[in-house]
Amino acid sequence: MKKMKLREFWDSRDKTSTNKILSEIAEICGKSIQTIQAWMLGYRKPDKLESAALVGYIKDNFQVEIIEEGGEA
Repeated sequence: MKKMKLREFWDSRDKTSTNKILSEIAEICGKSIQTIQAWMLGYRKPDKLESAALVGYIKDNFQVEIIEEGGEA
């Protein structure tokens, strides 16, 4: 399984993929699309439950393990 930082993963997606990711994660977490985009760009951090949902979604749908700046997620 490939390992990437969240921003690196986000930047590797095309426009269609990012729109789908934003809407699906917003629905899963009950947050706005703007909030999810802020997480992906690193402007804000999700809480632990939201982070687990986000990382799980990416792992299940894209086979990518998200790591944090200083090491493992």
